[in-house]
Amino acid sequence: MQRPAQDADSVRRKAAHDQASSQIHNQTRSQGEVRMRREVLSAAWPVMVSYVAVGLPCGVLAAKAGMGPLQNFVLALTFLSGGGQFMMSNLWLAGVPLGSIVASVAAVSTRFALYSASLAPYLERFGRRSALAISCCYTEEAYGITLNKLASGAPWSAQDALALNLCVQLTWAASCAAGAALGTVVNVPTAIAGFAMTSLFIYLLYAQPHTRPTAAAAAAAVLTVAACKWAGAAGVAVPLAALAGVAAGLAAGALPRARHAHHDDPNHKRPAATAAAAHAPTGEKGGPQ
Repeated sequence: MQRPAQDADSVRRKAAHDQASSQIHNQTRSQGEVRMRREVLSAAWPVMVSYVAVGLPCGVLAAKAGMGPLQNFVLALTFLSGGGQFMMSNLWLAGVPLGSIVASVAAVSTRFALYSASLAPYLERFGRRSALAISCCYTEEAYGITLNKLASGAPWSAQDALALNLCVQLTWAASCAAGAALGTVVNVPTAIAGFAMTSLFIYLLYAQPHTRPTAAAAAAAVLTVAACKWAGAAGVAVPLAALAGVAAGLAAGALPRARHAHHDDPNHKRPAATAAAAHAPTGEKGGPQ
């Protein structure tokens, strides 16, 4: 007669244990979700604010080129290069041929291949599907944040990276759409709206390391654009300037390495005077006699 009572007690205790375990699991999961939201928002909000400031003039400029708010929203949501969007509108308004616009935007967008190559080793831990989802929608700023988090070993999951991408990309798209709507009702001079792109690239250039390759790339690009405009070939100025800048930067960066390799070569012959000085008596213990 005691057996059924013991079985009933065991069932009740097991049910109570399962319920407590479920509550603890749900509480832990809830705390993890709160942490994730805090981490993502803490990293995303400075970028989101800057995207509003830059996205509005980008939308205004696109409206000048004939794009409506919905077109701007879709373009900004699917095309990840903000500089490329500025370039499209500026070159279109300048009457540059479509082929040159495509070549110019493609040239400045090749940097995303380098971003993906540097980020790929850290995304392997997330699996192929998660890595592909993250790679398909990150912007430059989101790339920098995710790379820094993963490289430093900070707690940063695939959901964190994807949530960051979506937050900043939706902010950019909404800002561009709002700017396009504003451009249809407010007459903003094209020169003012277009200078937002120029100021953005000036800021990006200033933020680069102040090294000889950077200076050589900037100087070569400026001279190439000036030469193309002077020759009446403004349509190809941007892609040619990009190629000239890359070539000049690589050449300037390779020069110091070549010199160091030349000096570090053990087979490199030293001048006769230097060799004689090396073998001259020094009078020091252990020195050449």
